[in-house]
Amino acid sequence: MQKEAERAGIPSALITAIPSVASSVGVSRIITGGGIPYPVGDPTLPADREMEFRKRLVEKALEAVSTAVDGPTIFNVSIA
Repeated sequence: MQKEAERAGIPSALITAIPSVASSVGVSRIITGGGIPYPVGDPTLPADREMEFRKRLVEKALEAVSTAVDGPTIFNVSIA
């Protein structure tokens, strides 16, 4: 689905816990998420830090879709 959106000129990004797999299948914009069971969160963090992590994921995804890329590109998010 992501490749079809890109072919139609619609930039998209994938948040995943396994960026190497996404890269190997040719996903253009890859955001490194949390762990496998929780790619868009981290329940081990205190609630305020988890919300900050989720916010950073969304901000990084917005940055990724506004960035021109020529092939698989990984965008990392730090938990800090």
